[in-house]
Amino acid sequence: MPEVILYIAASLDGYIARSDGSVDWLDDLPEPGDEPDKDYGYGEFFASVGAVLMGRITYEQVLSFGVDYPYPGTDGYVFSRTRAGQRDDNVQFVDGTDMAAFVGRLMASGKGNIWLVGGGQLVREFLSLDLIDRFELFILPIVLGEGIPMFPPPSPEMKLALAGCRSYDNGMVWLTYRRGAKG
Repeated sequence: MPEVILYIAASLDGYIARSDGSVDWLDDLPEPGDEPDKDYGYGEFFASVGAVLMGRITYEQVLSFGVDYPYPGTDGYVFSRTRAGQRDDNVQFVDGTDMAAFVGRLMASGKGNIWLVGGGQLVREFLSLDLIDRFELFILPIVLGEGIPMFPPPSPEMKLALAGCRSYDNGMVWLTYRRGAKG
C-alpha cells in the first residue's frame, strides 16, 4: 500500500532552510565516503514515488536553483491558494481545501508512494491531519541558528516509532520513523 513520506534534510537544530528560504548549506554536505549508497538511498526512494507534493514557496525555490525540474516523470502537485487549477510544464496547482480527500485519491491511484517534499507550512498541515505515514529525516551536522523549522509551531503532538537509523562518516544521520501511537 502506498505511503505518504516526509523525506527531508534538516540542520541539527531542526531547520530545513535559512530564513530567506536558501538551502545553500546543503551544498557543503560531504559525500558519504566509501558507503555503498553514495546517494544516501535517494535513487531507491525516488523509484518508489508516484507523486510529489509541495507548497508554492518550495516549488518556486526549487525552480530558482537554475537546474532542470528535479522530479521528471512523476506527478507533481503544488498547494497554492493563488494558482489553484493552473498547470505548468512540471506540476498541477491545487488549492488544498480538502487535503485528506486529495491524498486519499492519490493513494487509491496505485501509482506509488507520495513524497511530501515541503515546506514547513505544508508539513504542519499534513501533521495536523495525521497524513504522514513515514518520516525519512536526514540530520546534517550544522547548526543554522535560525531559519524555517522542519515542524513549525503549532504542530500537534505525535508519537513515532523508530524504524531505522544510519550514521555516516561525514556526520550525517539518517533517521526513519513510522507513525506510532497517537499522542
